[in-house]
Amino acid sequence: MERKHSFFMKDKQSSDRIESLVDAFLSWTIQCCDTDKVARYNNARLHDYCKKIASVLLFGNPEELDKYKIRSVEAWRQWEKIDLCAEFVLTNLETQEEEKYALLLENKGYSSTHSNQLERYKTTFKTHYNGKGFRLKYAYFSCKDQLNDLEKEECQSAGYRAYTMDQVFDLANPNKDWDYTGNAIFDEFWFTTW
Repeated sequence: MERKHSFFMKDKQSSDRIESLVDAFLSWTIQCCDTDKVARYNNARLHDYCKKIASVLLFGNPEELDKYKIRSVEAWRQWEKIDLCAEFVLTNLETQEEEKYALLLENKGYSSTHSNQLERYKTTFKTHYNGKGFRLKYAYFSCKDQLNDLEKEECQSAGYRAYTMDQVFDLANPNKDWDYTGNAIFDEFWFTTW
């Protein structure tokens, strides 16, 4: 499949204003792995791709969510300055036990981390979820072509998995066999180059 150039994801000012768009698209992608939410689109390919991407962001592995029945997925943007938070309520298919996960996702358009933000956000997140029965996960998502050494070091030190957008896409689609879903929102965000 040939990747087309995006007409929508343009930001000629090279500012981090694109982050709010990325927050919205990531939130929508994550929530589309919830079978009940994606049912309105009647698009099995869209659901499968979203589930694999969410699995990479949550677990670092595109197949891990296949081990669960997804009960619910909720996501919200810009809570306590955190770009994106998501809650997953799952049933482990092997044990039939309920498992709850909360994902903190920090995304960057053109900039890098600053002011110890990863640690500060992690502390806020941990405090909020203390005693609520959620397993906490942390991911850093960059729209840049590659992460610089400082970003990698800060993410590792703070306990975040760090990805570029292309890395998430490549991990979710290791065989490079995905094709357009027919959903303009998904296809524009994930299948075009910026």
